[in-house]
Amino acid sequence: MTALEQQSTSPWLIRFRSRNTERVQIRLFCFHYAGASASIFRSWDEAMPDGIEVVAVQLPGREYRLDEPLLTDPHEIAGLVTEILPLDKRFVFFGHSMGVFIGFEVARLLREQGLRQPEMFIASGRNAPQFKWRDAGMQLLPDDEFVAAVTAYNGTPGALVRDVALRDLWVPRLRADLTVSAQYRYVEKEPLECPIVVLSGNEDELSTEAGLNGWLAQTTAEVRYFRFAGNHFFLHSAEQLVLSRIAEELTKLIAPQPIGG
Repeated sequence: MTALEQQSTSPWLIRFRSRNTERVQIRLFCFHYAGASASIFRSWDEAMPDGIEVVAVQLPGREYRLDEPLLTDPHEIAGLVTEILPLDKRFVFFGHSMGVFIGFEVARLLREQGLRQPEMFIASGRNAPQFKWRDAGMQLLPDDEFVAAVTAYNGTPGALVRDVALRDLWVPRLRADLTVSAQYRYVEKEPLECPIVVLSGNEDELSTEAGLNGWLAQTTAEVRYFRFAGNHFFLHSAEQLVLSRIAEELTKLIAPQPIGG
């Protein structure tokens, strides 16, 4: 069954396999990074413990949403996502890079609307939101300079650069997504109340110690840090270790609590 066949009643959400919803204890909503699509999470569902359902958020302008206009306003995107999330189960947010901003703002909107909050927020490859994105302005570069700049992140498949047709399809999408990061405006509000798990790469030049430590100000609960070998795309190069860590963190949420604990 394809991702298209597995999508829910909303084109924004993809489930990669059928599940008995009665057995779902926690949903892991995943927000992809700039230039990517929900398919990067295809392998995640099988790596999660029983009772965890992976639901990937698919932004317009990619895969089966290719004909839809690309969006560049992070707050508009967060508002649209907030309207369609199924909140009948406990849930956790995961975001990588651009996806962190979107997930963070969705969590804030849910709180403002008096709706269910995430049990945990997993922020991957991104400084805390009060820190401005380092490369704001990159999205405005001419095509050749733009491609050279993003290729320096060491996460761009060579085929996307060499194949003209693929490049023409990919560049506008990546520009739009990087505009999302560039246009994100942090507004100080009350911190979240859920634990935050921060994942980072030890060679990622897009995050800093100060920026990662900034997550401590974004929750009244615990912040836990885990570092992996790799650059900004450690999410892929260290995928098994990343998935094992996420699975362990989620297992803590569904494990029975001791009496009096």
